[in-house]
Amino acid sequence: MKTLIATCLLALAAIAPAQAAEPAAAPADCITLSADQQLVRAGASRSILLRNADQHFVVHFRNSCDSAAISPTLVFETPGQEGHLCSAAGSVLKTRTQSCEIASLEPISAESYARKARNRR
Repeated sequence: MKTLIATCLLALAAIAPAQAAEPAAAPADCITLSADQQLVRAGASRSILLRNADQHFVVHFRNSCDSAAISPTLVFETPGQEGHLCSAAGSVLKTRTQSCEIASLEPISAESYARKARNRR
């Protein structure tokens, strides 16, 4: 009996690290950010356009975010959800001078993204 319990414990110990190494799935109102991104920020005081790999979004800000159009650095941050961008989890766009709260993520088609990007330039 002790051998069976010891074997089960060893098997569980071997499985636990493998499961811990898997990245956490994004919550339903979040997307997992890719290294392959493009931001269109011309006219960005209320929203920016985001291409995240093959996904396309209008990222709407809760308030005005004038610095998004001119800041040399833009970084999305979500407390407790590193690598994710969420509409309801306190995500922000950090610029050099502002922290702009994300109000919503609006999925759009690639065609709509391209059209909106052309209109903003």
